[in-house]
Amino acid sequence: MSEVEQLAFDLLDQRELQLAKHLSLLLGDDKWDAGPLVEEILPVYWEKVGDILQNLEPGNIYRPLYYIHKWSSEGDFKNSTRAYMDVISGHLEGCLQNLLPFPSEHRAMSRAFGPLVTQLKKTGNLSAELADHLWKFNAVINVPAKHFAAYAPTRLLDERTFSAIETVYAIVIMRKLSMQLFALLKANGVSLPHGWPEFKDEWLSWFREFNNDLEQQ
Repeated sequence: MSEVEQLAFDLLDQRELQLAKHLSLLLGDDKWDAGPLVEEILPVYWEKVGDILQNLEPGNIYRPLYYIHKWSSEGDFKNSTRAYMDVISGHLEGCLQNLLPFPSEHRAMSRAFGPLVTQLKKTGNLSAELADHLWKFNAVINVPAKHFAAYAPTRLLDERTFSAIETVYAIVIMRKLSMQLFALLKANGVSLPHGWPEFKDEWLSWFREFNNDLEQQ
């Protein structure tokens, strides 16, 4: 069992583990279009302004969700896993940034994931348990994911590439950690236009083929 899989079994409940396995089935087979399901699981991340769709603010929280959804609708998931992991981490890092008195809109080494968790635990913004979970996420997902040359899905698989199931576990872990961070952000007066949808059991039996407008149950 990999470190990512172990983290998933430590943090997720049975329904969340089932969701990860179902998403892995959908994303691992280019027959299925997992994008609409992923969109339903994620918070709404954009709104229509006139004739233009715009990402919601704070952008460093909502913008990474756009890429998670977009890449879930493009197939070839197994060759895009490191890029997925990077934007998954970017979403959580954006949540952490916005718990600071003066948040940054961009990811920066001076306020990277791990140091942010340390700082926010010291100031009492994060509980010891949540900080520990975030440190583990940083160690097994964020740090390995961000050390690659190009911020785009790679066509080349190598030993640093995450497996499909590891990446899907990371999406569901992100959801769990982000829900806790959203609660803290709201308690600190940060405006969040949309939150995480409640878990729906129908997600576990959701199927849709590419180029097929009819949902298959």
